[in-house]
Amino acid sequence: MSSWVGDGDEDDEDAADAFEAVGRRSQILQALSSESLSKAELVRTLSVSRSTVDRGVERLVDLGLVERSDGGFVATTAGRVALETHNEALRTMANVIDAGPVLDRLPESVAPPPSLFRDAVVSTGDLTSMERRGSLHFDLGEVTEVTGFNGPFLFSLWPERSDQLVRLGDSATLVLSAESLDWLSNRYPDDLDAMVDAGVRVSAVDDEPGFGVVVMNRPTTASVTLAVYDHMGGPEALVVSDDPSAVAWGRTLVAARAETARPYRADD
Repeated sequence: MSSWVGDGDEDDEDAADAFEAVGRRSQILQALSSESLSKAELVRTLSVSRSTVDRGVERLVDLGLVERSDGGFVATTAGRVALETHNEALRTMANVIDAGPVLDRLPESVAPPPSLFRDAVVSTGDLTSMERRGSLHFDLGEVTEVTGFNGPFLFSLWPERSDQLVRLGDSATLVLSAESLDWLSNRYPDDLDAMVDAGVRVSAVDDEPGFGVVVMNRPTTASVTLAVYDHMGGPEALVVSDDPSAVAWGRTLVAARAETARPYRADD
C-alpha cells in the first residue's frame, strides 16, 4: 500500500495526483471521517452506485487515507488531515479568486504570502456596504496597537476614529503617501495635530501607491488588512486576515516603508 505522505522528496506530480484523488472522493472520505461504514452503508448514505464506492474506497485505501475497521472502512488520521487540507486549499483558492481586484492593483514588488488568503475576509464595494457585511474591522475601541501604511481611511472617512487614535498615542504608527498626508492635513488639521500631540507617529513617503496595509493588535488577536483605493482615495477592495504569518508580513511591509518616511511636523 502506498501513502500520499512522502519522505520530503515526493514530487509535485504525486502531490497533485493525491490532491485530485481526495477531491474526487471527498464525500466518501468525509463520511468515513466520523465512523466506520461498510460499502453498502456508503451507497445508501451517499446515494451513489456501488461501483463508485468500490473505486473510491479502493483508491483511498491505496493512498493510506482509509483503512478497514469493524467490518467496514474508516478514515485514517492522514485521511482526516488530507480532507481538511484539501478543503482549506479550496477555501484559500476561492479567496484568491475573490481578491482579484486587490491583487491586480498591486505593484510587482509587493507579493502577499499565501497565508494572507487562508480563512480571510475578502470584500469589494463602498465602505458602508463593507462595514454592513462585517468586512471592516476598523473600530479601534479594543485595539492596543495599530501600524499602517497609506491607511488614511482609518480616520479620514470616519473622523470619530481620530479620538481612538489619540487614545493609542505612541502605540499608533501611520505611514502615508505625501499626497494623502497633505490632503488629511488640509481636511482634518485639528484631528491630525491632536493625534501627533498625543504621540501618534505620522510620517510620509514620496510615492503614491494605490494600496495600503494596516495591522491591528487586540488583547488576544491581531489582524492585517490589505486594501486598494478608488479614485476618491477610499477603500475599493480589501482582504482581512488574522493569520499570524500574514500579520508578520504586514508588519514587515509597513516597517520597510517607515524607514524611508519623513515625520510629520519634523521641525516642531
